[in-house]
Amino acid sequence: MEEEHLKNFINSTIFLVKLFVGLKDKFLSQKLYDKISGLIAGYVGLFVLKGERAESGNASHNLRFIELKNYIDSLLELLDYLEHSKIVPISPLLYARRNLLDFKLSLIKLHQYKSVSSVSKPKENKPIIFVSKNVQPRNLKESSNKERILNFIKKSPNSRTKEIIYEFSILSNRTVKRNLKELLDEGFIKKISKDNAVYYNCK
Repeated sequence: MEEEHLKNFINSTIFLVKLFVGLKDKFLSQKLYDKISGLIAGYVGLFVLKGERAESGNASHNLRFIELKNYIDSLLELLDYLEHSKIVPISPLLYARRNLLDFKLSLIKLHQYKSVSSVSKPKENKPIIFVSKNVQPRNLKESSNKERILNFIKKSPNSRTKEIIYEFSILSNRTVKRNLKELLDEGFIKKISKDNAVYYNCK
């Protein structure tokens, strides 16, 4: 996964530099130069210097992630402006945009993966208490929130409520909890209580 975002970062930088070289307007070329510099500085701050800043913790990492994402967004806005003004060749612009979007996507995926994997897993020393109802599963409506939550639990067994809420942050906490309760009542998942925490697994 890290190789993917590195490749997208390099490709984005190459196409952005091609755009910069072909840009005749001094104001826009300075603006593009500043944004490319910000992108590179953000990348270095997030990935290259992470070993040196390990003591700064997760909050600092999240801030650097947000900074880098903001640099990408501002570059995408500038690319939109350049496209509409038609003062640069369209091919490198489209390649730069595509690679920037790919880079942003891989960056978000990597950030979510690291956030979810950093959540502590249950300790193995206390007994597990199963809490579930003996109900036969029914069919779910295609592409419903419950189905998405169920698929997430299938992919990530022993999911905690907060992990599920984080994964489906577009939904309200209340909606996620209601869907979990309905999945439990309908017999699709089972609830495990351990160490004052609740985990969900598929049946």
